[in-house]
Amino acid sequence: MSSGKAPYSEFCRAEYVPLQLQPWWLDAVCNADRWSAVLSYDKGGRVRGALPIFLTRRWGFPVIQLPPFTTYAGPWLVYPDNPDFKENSRYGFEHQVMASLIAQLPRFAFFQQNFLPEIQNWLPFYWAGFHQTTRYTYVLPGTGYTEDLYKNLKNKLRTDLRTAERETEIVREYDPGLLFWLNQRSFNRKGLRQPYRRAPFDKLHAALAERNQSACFIARDRTSGAPHAALYLAYDTRQATLLLSGFDPVLGRRSRALHGLYWQAILFCAERGLSLDFEGSMEPGIERALRAFGGKLTPYFQVWKAGNPLLAATIGLLRKS
Repeated sequence: MSSGKAPYSEFCRAEYVPLQLQPWWLDAVCNADRWSAVLSYDKGGRVRGALPIFLTRRWGFPVIQLPPFTTYAGPWLVYPDNPDFKENSRYGFEHQVMASLIAQLPRFAFFQQNFLPEIQNWLPFYWAGFHQTTRYTYVLPGTGYTEDLYKNLKNKLRTDLRTAERETEIVREYDPGLLFWLNQRSFNRKGLRQPYRRAPFDKLHAALAERNQSACFIARDRTSGAPHAALYLAYDTRQATLLLSGFDPVLGRRSRALHGLYWQAILFCAERGLSLDFEGSMEPGIERALRAFGGKLTPYFQVWKAGNPLLAATIGLLRKS
């Protein structure tokens, strides 16, 4: 499965393409032989749109889905550099490019991707029989004015941040065993199983670290040095995302350490002029915590289609994965 990888890699070298759609990211989380891409060209042979795909198998059926540790996939478009490009022309361009990408998709029994928040037109997918569910994240714009951000925080959150600063010291270090253990404890606290394996994360971290595009922060007890919480950021020249986090249900809850790490991530991004996508959960408790930091509620589309009637009864199960 490699027919579109070479031109897609060239496309990513020539144009800005978001972090989670980069070929080296996909190599890490999918393995190099498990992903490909389809591309749409204009009359001059220039790539105007691309859609990377991770094709795997579920119950023996071919399925296109999100790779591990990857929140967004879907199409990415490069618009003509034309100051007279009107809205009508923009929509027509999007429809033409997306229709071309859809027509090139390999046969699948089920398709599910989360489109990037920048992609707000999914009509061509609707016309092709796909379905859509709107989901939400919180995004803080890139800014260096952290004093204004702090003033806009809820009073309770400012109290939590003072507690975290008093109880813990935030250090920048990477300890994969500790990070995964804290993340696992966060899931176990809710009676859930950790939904991913460490091996692809280690490969992704190696790729990010090689490019100096990651930061891991750990909140440690100021007295004993015991870990209270950890947070892992991945970023490019425009935006950072919260890739992984976790906290000790006893120590971290008492010290509000995860809130302290969120604030550290905000400071890290503000210093570099990066926007921060919290990649927020739709779970009410997590949403409430992320909302308190003042990010903008930002919709994105989860687009899916059952290409095989035999999977109709299992669509609900697949869409939770």
